[in-house]
Amino acid sequence: MGALLFVDDEIENISGLAEMIAEAFDREVTVVGTVEAAVEHLHERNYDAVVMDLFIPLGDHPHRVLGPRARRYQEQVDHLGGLVLLEELDRLPADDRPTVISHTACTDHVLLEIFGDRVHCRVPKPAPYDMLFFALLEVLPDD
Repeated sequence: MGALLFVDDEIENISGLAEMIAEAFDREVTVVGTVEAAVEHLHERNYDAVVMDLFIPLGDHPHRVLGPRARRYQEQVDHLGGLVLLEELDRLPADDRPTVISHTACTDHVLLEIFGDRVHCRVPKPAPYDMLFFALLEVLPDD
């Protein structure tokens, strides 16, 4: 069975959606609220997809899991943890990299351009659940 990772600092708002997706797609869904927690999970198992916000905190002890570049800019990017998480995803072996879906309220075109082709698609917040369902349908392999 495949797995999905949701990274969003508003866990209470995403938990219901995550449960619906777990049932609809018959996949294990993990929901975390920091980059630190996401990186720990990414090194424990492979995920088919990561659904992530842009504005997520780094975490309480990011030095344990973040690379040197992220540590150097920690104070400047703490509220833009999604950019740090993308860097960490790039460090995974190519065959182990999950598809990334951006689920964010960010409308800053410069920041969204930084996501570039590393993000399969962007689902704006707030968005109806079916938009995220369709985005996941496009990227999830049939098991």
